[in-house]
Amino acid sequence: MSVTGHAAPVASPTAKTLAALSAAGESGDADAVAELLAPDVVFHSPMTTRLWFEGKQEVTALHRDIFAVLDNVVTIEPLAVGDTGAFSFRARVRGVELEAMNLVRCNEEGQIVEFKVFIRPLPGLATLFAALPPRVSARRRGRLTGVLVATVARPLAFVVRTADRFAPAFL
Repeated sequence: MSVTGHAAPVASPTAKTLAALSAAGESGDADAVAELLAPDVVFHSPMTTRLWFEGKQEVTALHRDIFAVLDNVVTIEPLAVGDTGAFSFRARVRGVELEAMNLVRCNEEGQIVEFKVFIRPLPGLATLFAALPPRVSARRRGRLTGVLVATVARPLAFVVRTADRFAPAFL
């Protein structure tokens, strides 16, 4: 006797990695992210094309910093095609909401080799800019550099958030 029916779809290595990355993001677990990274992973900054983070250790440390400043991370169903995958998420940073899209490329083993993040709206990105780079700078270059970066970044975030409140009334 045979039973006919549809076989359950087999998840690709990229799809499995995305699902695990999504879960790690929601739980703020940088160690779980580390398990998904290739040794030569590259993380491109969402804030500038002039900066990227290379290597499993550095990208893991960056995720510790990211998870320290983001609150209430909620991810949306991931999408994987071939070696590339994406999912979006919502979060709050210093009380300001942001939306982001993670775009990753994986190797044959499903390890992440390239990571890009795109963030909107501008007030959310600006607030993240005021929160994250000072923390990363302090970790990488010392507390004084972190304070200097914060001194430059915080006024920019304030101006962008203020403009966002008033500009729509004039459009």
